[in-house]
Amino acid sequence: NAQILGPLDKLTNTAADFMDRHGYFVGPHEGERAAYSLNPGETYQDRSALTFKSFQPDQEFDFDLPIMDVRYNGKPSTITEINWAMPNRFRAEFPLLAATYGALQGTDGFFFFATNDIQWQSTLNKFAIASPTGMGQFPATALMYRRNLIAPGQPVADVTLAVDEVKTLRGAPVTAPQNLDEFRAQDIPAGQTLTRDRVQSLDPLAFLVGKVNLRFGQQATAQQVELSKWRDRGAQVVRSNTGQLQWDYRQGLMTVNAPQAQGATGFLRQSGAITLDTLNLQSDLDYGTILLVALDDQPLQTSRRMLLQVMSEEQNLGWKTTGSPQKMIHSTGNFAIAVRSLSGLIALNRPDARKLKVTALDLNGYPAGKVGHARRFQLRSATLYYLITQE
Repeated sequence: NAQILGPLDKLTNTAADFMDRHGYFVGPHEGERAAYSLNPGETYQDRSALTFKSFQPDQEFDFDLPIMDVRYNGKPSTITEINWAMPNRFRAEFPLLAATYGALQGTDGFFFFATNDIQWQSTLNKFAIASPTGMGQFPATALMYRRNLIAPGQPVADVTLAVDEVKTLRGAPVTAPQNLDEFRAQDIPAGQTLTRDRVQSLDPLAFLVGKVNLRFGQQATAQQVELSKWRDRGAQVVRSNTGQLQWDYRQGLMTVNAPQAQGATGFLRQSGAITLDTLNLQSDLDYGTILLVALDDQPLQTSRRMLLQVMSEEQNLGWKTTGSPQKMIHSTGNFAIAVRSLSGLIALNRPDARKLKVTALDLNGYPAGKVGHARRFQLRSATLYYLITQE
């Protein structure tokens, strides 16, 4: 039981210099070798983290995500194995979710698992990373994460566990990742902070609002911020307390709206036009990710050099399945990875947008043709990267 024995494990680890864990996200995948490979005859269901869909008949939502990170004793925290594993068509959300919510929660490092190649993979396997939806999105997302373009969140929960109680198996109200009973809103007055000796459970959506801290001490204490200011349970929307991130799990859409990074991931077509401070976008892609980042440490409103990055879905050529929503694999495909054709309309909300040149880049980042200006331009079907510069 992660709530009972998990704190004992973490307590022993606090003797080290930093805390670490592993986490994977995948839908139901069944077969003799499904835990580590892809094979004909196996069955699976696609799964997007953005909707929190549960596959348990008695449970509407499943808030168990590997990006949700508890900070223990204020120590650095890393995730040295993480992946949105195959088979799953909804993998394009992974790098952006890790970068944004890792920054919000103060996660100190992600190790995407795994590749042992020195070049791009030629085929998707169970834990593909060196592929378009994985490393193909690193240019913008890794830069955003490493340059701190997303503001860290303020703590929404500070829980201290009494060491003696941990040793006598009293457990903890929160572990990561763990789908726990939601903390009841009526326990804390709206907009206020509650302090008491201990807490029984924590709203898992707290991880999408700000930092969750857990410490070990002599006496149990708990301080929690009431979340209704940032969480609308009826609309199924949760916002970060920085004001930069919004997660709509009814639409299946996450948006980032920071001064130097703006974009969206999820079900773009059903979400319609998306208006952010500088970036306006609309796409008829059923599912995808579009992200704009500044390359010169300036706000997007004044930046002279920006990168626009686009991604949709990927699969092996010749991948064949039947059935829906549960699918059976008939062929895992051949040695080539195909990306679904990209499409969309991009417009930058700046007075000088017509003076901003848009250049398509190839997969190595070299110029591949002039597209037009940033006041309004169409995405190309096979272009992942665009450089936007001031002429």
